[in-house]
Amino acid sequence: MPAELTVRPATPDDDPDRIFDLLWQLAPSDDRPDPDALAGAWRDLHAQPGRTLLLAFLGPRLVGTVDTLVVPNLTHGARPFMLVENVVVDEAARRRGVAGALMRSAVDSARSANCYKVQLVSNRRRVEAHRFYESAGFTPSATGYRRYL
Repeated sequence: MPAELTVRPATPDDDPDRIFDLLWQLAPSDDRPDPDALAGAWRDLHAQPGRTLLLAFLGPRLVGTVDTLVVPNLTHGARPFMLVENVVVDEAARRRGVAGALMRSAVDSARSANCYKVQLVSNRRRVEAHRFYESAGFTPSATGYRRYL
């Protein structure tokens, strides 16, 4: 029998090292932050208003993340919008509904917060991810730009 899939918000009691190990699959060339920097980022994430890191589990095993931020907004009737970042599913758990469950949870949260849109960007080389986002109801409607510092 397959393990039960659950999605829940991260709490300060979750292990940031365990989460970083999963996030590393998205950016394996990243340097591991020193423990103090990771602990500080973990505290800051939980202190930021509107910020929720969603975690997906198959049974007790952490298999996915999506980081969301509800942003106050002055346009669109002063309705906020949600930014989505760091959508990661463990390679061994892909094609089992994890990403879909994470994105449904994020969109449900956006609706609950009265957001007028959910926005994400994806590296243009991640064609498979783009197919997934489109199947989840997202449309490629903008050109994105980044300036890395």
